[in-house]
Amino acid sequence: MMGQVGEPARRIEGWKSIAAYLGRDRSTAIRWSRERGLPVHALPGGRARSVYALAHELDAWISGQEALPPDPTPGAVADPPSEPPRTPPPIPAIDPLALPRPAPPRRWPIVLGALALLGVSVAGIEWIGPSPDRLDAPTHARFVAARDDAAMRSAARLHAATATLTRLAHDHPGNVEVQEALAEAWVLTREFGSASDTLCISRARAAAAAARAIDPHSAVADRVDGVIAYWWDGKPQRAGELFRRAIAHAPGDPLAHLWYANILADNGEDAAAQREFDAARTLAPGAPWLLADYGWGLWSAGRTQQAQALLTTVATQYPTLASVHDALSVTALAEGDLAGYAHHLAIRAQVRGEPELIAYSAALRRTIDSDRRAGIGRATTYAVILSRAVSITQNDDLPDHSWPAFVAAVAGDRAALLAILDDARARGERWGSAGFVRRIRAHFAGDARIDAALRALAQPRIDTA
Repeated sequence: MMGQVGEPARRIEGWKSIAAYLGRDRSTAIRWSRERGLPVHALPGGRARSVYALAHELDAWISGQEALPPDPTPGAVADPPSEPPRTPPPIPAIDPLALPRPAPPRRWPIVLGALALLGVSVAGIEWIGPSPDRLDAPTHARFVAARDDAAMRSAARLHAATATLTRLAHDHPGNVEVQEALAEAWVLTREFGSASDTLCISRARAAAAAARAIDPHSAVADRVDGVIAYWWDGKPQRAGELFRRAIAHAPGDPLAHLWYANILADNGEDAAAQREFDAARTLAPGAPWLLADYGWGLWSAGRTQQAQALLTTVATQYPTLASVHDALSVTALAEGDLAGYAHHLAIRAQVRGEPELIAYSAALRRTIDSDRRAGIGRATTYAVILSRAVSITQNDDLPDHSWPAFVAAVAGDRAALLAILDDARARGERWGSAGFVRRIRAHFAGDARIDAALRALAQPRIDTA
């Protein structure tokens, strides 16, 4: 990446530094990234992805603003836009776990199917769902197309889906299916796109709250909030409660089972995770995104050969699926295959459109080649990977040192590993990361100090069965 011609781009790490560059506070920088297109990039790693900005992109953005607005002061009211947008009704504060038991399942799709089987044309029928804010036929067609875009799980299609669904949610704030689809699309964007976690999580959370305000029994809102509770808020037991509620509301929803399986696998609850993976696979057999997650779950459970075979098959058949290359990059690193790690990292970066990761994977390949030519082993390459892992984690708003700890273990660097574990404990971190923890223990079997540190970092059990 370059700034001016021939000049390396200056990178500004983390929201605090970006805000300082703008002369504003952190919350303002985050808000401008959401509302004003502030150019901020996301890095992978840990529960949350760190962010960075390039100075020349910030300068260009600033020059495109007539004047940077002042930070709002408490009690201040901003001037309304010349054409105020239609806004959804206020969302009350709701504790999703204090709500009543589920209502009967929605029947309208079944009714449409029955009408079609009876030969009754539904082309001219206004789309009717459980929401009071109904979509007419052309609008419903846009909604279905946006759902298809989200289901493809590519960065470009997800960008299109969130744009369309955001517009529909604005125009139809009382339609629960639109709000649910928007919440789900933002969660998928966090995994398959390059938007920052702050943007994806805040918008997913808001859309889920809007859906729950319309339908207190929304299973989609529950499972979206379950994802956020586990991967963002660090509340595994609450996440489990939300997922079990979602499954009780919609036992035929494969994503409710799959996303529950993912957190159980991450927390090392292998039998419960297998139960939920099986349920999801029964409901959506052969879905590549599901099989990629299942392969990662197998690897987390220590079933390395089975996981590798499945992930390789999925990657061969679906080469543009970002999540499978994400998993394969880690499984390669775990086996000491540095070239494989860089290879799959590069594919993931290209698929998701992550310029920083593209540059890093290319630099990593050059380092590997240089080490090979010099005949100096792999110490330099491991040092580069570990340095980056630690740097990313230290700049996270919600640091999780399980990834740099795993890298240190793979590199055989006990001193670095102990320092990372001690730092994580001092910060009060609690980890799932069962696949990483399992490999750390294997690399240092019988090491009482490392084992004790890992036990102190463990999360509570999630599943109640």
